[in-house]
Amino acid sequence: MNRFFKNVKGAVVALMPIIVLPVVYFAYLGITAIEDTYKNSTNSISMEYENKTVTPPEKKKNPNDDIPIIKYKGFDTFGEIRIPSINLNMKVISNITSDAIEVASSYLYSTNGFNRPGNTVIIGHNYRNGKLFSNVTKLKVGDKIYLKTNGQKEIEYTIYKTFVTSSSDASFYNRQTNGKREISLSTCTDDADVTDNRLIILAKEN
Repeated sequence: MNRFFKNVKGAVVALMPIIVLPVVYFAYLGITAIEDTYKNSTNSISMEYENKTVTPPEKKKNPNDDIPIIKYKGFDTFGEIRIPSINLNMKVISNITSDAIEVASSYLYSTNGFNRPGNTVIIGHNYRNGKLFSNVTKLKVGDKIYLKTNGQKEIEYTIYKTFVTSSSDASFYNRQTNGKREISLSTCTDDADVTDNRLIILAKEN
């Protein structure tokens, strides 16, 4: 009997590594799985929390949305431009199309909205026959320009610079105005048959 127990005890000791190692290994896998689950769970909760607390930037409101639209010959207008020295009084159409600029001046661009603090760019055709922006080429520094937004009072501007540049030059669009209103008028030069240049008139609010 003693020999039997000794044999059993010897067998158990011999088999111990075979029995214990798998148990330890599977226990380790189980603990690792629990840890990974906890980590993933924590990260998931954190991301969900962060996603809920991060507010996406609001879509920037178009500053021209509140301008009352007045129709002129089938086109939407933002206002009108008046230049007494060349007897010009004309609507400003709200966007540029090939048809629109045959009818009146057109709004091209602004840094903060039409006729608001910042720069507003208005273009017009020069037909060299007195129509549209044809006589803008006669303007000089010191002349007055009046720009009125629909439903608002007229703003007076004084021309402080004129220059000729290429049709692709947009460097003056985003100029620093120090919180003041400025406008830029753009039209073809009188020699449009031989060049593609533009006459630019810069004016600032008084």
